[in-house]
Amino acid sequence: MWRTIHCYYGACGAKIGTAVATVAVIFGQLTMSVLIDNFGWLGNEAIALSPSRLAALVCLAIALFFIYSSGKVENKKS
Repeated sequence: MWRTIHCYYGACGAKIGTAVATVAVIFGQLTMSVLIDNFGWLGNEAIALSPSRLAALVCLAIALFFIYSSGKVENKKS
């Protein structure tokens, strides 16, 4: 498993940056956990999607966008 993670960061980290790759993984994990909770998958009790959970997803998506955008601007200047 660690080789897969290392390969992922090695391949993507060079192109999009380690910060973007890390935040993208966290965003994916958060999104899946919200879906699992909302639909009650994996034998869990269903927890409805609340405005605060949706706001957390939106905020993390916005952060991912800004981190990715700032990296592209710096690369153009170099």
